[in-house]
Amino acid sequence: MKKLFIELFGTYFLVLIIGLSSGNPIAVGFGLMVLVYCGAHISGAHYNPAVTLAMLLQKEISPLDSIKYFLSQTLGSTLAALSICLMNTNMQVQPVLGDSIYPIFFSEIIFTFLLVFVILNVATHPNLKGNSFYGLAIGLTVMAGIFSVGPISGAVFNPAVSLGPSIIDIVTGNGISHYFLWYYIVFPLIGSILAVLSFKFLLSNK
Repeated sequence: MKKLFIELFGTYFLVLIIGLSSGNPIAVGFGLMVLVYCGAHISGAHYNPAVTLAMLLQKEISPLDSIKYFLSQTLGSTLAALSICLMNTNMQVQPVLGDSIYPIFFSEIIFTFLLVFVILNVATHPNLKGNSFYGLAIGLTVMAGIFSVGPISGAVFNPAVSLGPSIIDIVTGNGISHYFLWYYIVFPLIGSILAVLSFKFLLSNK
């Protein structure tokens, strides 16, 4: 239960920071860093279904626990989106729409890949286990990603960040986040899988 509480807590505050700061890269990056240091020793501080998927594929977490993590992350995100709604503001998770989906597709995949690859290295690599800089590395990766592709895809890299606002949109009948939900589920999960494959190659003897 403690692990699930931390996943809910961390995802809640991550989404709250994203929503209230309008995705400000510095606020999100440093906010995530603080939340990672707060919860990593308890749950691993995933706060992101794409990270949980990677840890599942790496056998760092069991299938049952991964499902529980997904549910906790979704609940945390939904509560955050509800909190933002109660503050009389509106969190919309959407890309910058253009003539093609491919820039959004590519942006979410490559920067989720980078985020998950960094996490696997700083949190699970045998040569780096026990380091004290993991939170800084993760937060700065997200910050760099938002600065880089925020104007293209919205720089989500995390299905939970879109799930909560989409659920609140559907319940309240306001907002358009849910129209783009599949972007932020499919593309980050593809990036996560590619990161796991790359990490396995890095650890292989070939």
